[in-house]
Amino acid sequence: MSGRSSREGTGGTAAWAVVKILAYAAVVAVLIWGARLGYRFGREIFCPAAVSGGPGREVSFTVEENDSASRIAGELKEDGLIENRAVFLIQSQLFETEFQPGTYELSTAMDSRKILAVLSGQVQETEEEETQS
Repeated sequence: MSGRSSREGTGGTAAWAVVKILAYAAVVAVLIWGARLGYRFGREIFCPAAVSGGPGREVSFTVEENDSASRIAGELKEDGLIENRAVFLIQSQLFETEFQPGTYELSTAMDSRKILAVLSGQVQETEEEETQS
């Protein structure tokens, strides 16, 4: 009888080891997935890509006097000018963007950082400085 109970104990130990290995594998898989997701999100913030290549599609976009960054991001997303509303909101906070009221010609070939520069009036200043030099 003692031989039988020792075999059951070994089987239970082996099953427990398999469960632990599967649990560790699941934790590692979740960590890898989270790291990849975080990397892609961070890359979108600091190295954004345009929605489309080439000349893109031109869109007239209006910023009203007291528009919030959230409303602007929502409208840009609806117009197909940005892909990720959350990334745009984070960029506008991170780069301390102050949106200037007006109507702007934007393109789907512009990345979100370029769009932020246009909507804050920074692009016009840069272009004027280049023509004066």
